[in-house]
Amino acid sequence: MQTKLGMRLSYGLSFIGLLLCLTVTGYAQDNHRLSLNAGAGVSPLVGGISDRLENGWNVTAGAGYHFTSRFEANLQFTYNGYGVRPLVLNELGVPGGNSHLWSLTVDPKIKLGRGDRVFDPYVVGGVGYYRRTVEFTAPTAAQVFLFDPFFDTFFTQLVPANQVLGGITRGGVGGSGGVGFDVMLGRTGVRFFTEARYHYADTGRIATRMVPVTFGFKW
Repeated sequence: MQTKLGMRLSYGLSFIGLLLCLTVTGYAQDNHRLSLNAGAGVSPLVGGISDRLENGWNVTAGAGYHFTSRFEANLQFTYNGYGVRPLVLNELGVPGGNSHLWSLTVDPKIKLGRGDRVFDPYVVGGVGYYRRTVEFTAPTAAQVFLFDPFFDTFFTQLVPANQVLGGITRGGVGGSGGVGFDVMLGRTGVRFFTEARYHYADTGRIATRMVPVTFGFKW
């Protein structure tokens, strides 16, 4: 049995792969206007939410359109994973917990240099939908079916798993703003980027505020 966190991460990665596949054909036809990007990094939390959840990580992918040499807009999917602070677990009397937040946003970007330069700084923002889930879990064991190719037989095995005791999900509109830069990697047409943004999402009584730092590639 797979934990719900792992399942949702799989769904997020599957969505990223689908997004890239759907755009690659158009990219090949007009690579001067269309672009793809993918990255990962850390997601420090700020504000009240940082007292409830632990800092986490992020993965992101998107497709963009260059309206001019200095302005583009991206449709971006991002998944953030967090832990739950022991203080919260002790208050609720549960042994474990995890949290995640995914978002789908439209991100305009203004380049401060020229896109054909080796080093190109930019400012970036975003607005869209954010959805945060917090789950409380307890350790358990799950029975899985395995195949042994040496003996050519199937057998069952108990593996560690987490049982979800309950959860809270909140969604709402949010936005972001920040800065970054990208660097051309030789003559490959691929650019390495890094950026930091402040995000605010209206996800219930305690809003989600974070400052993710992301590293990735754009082509």
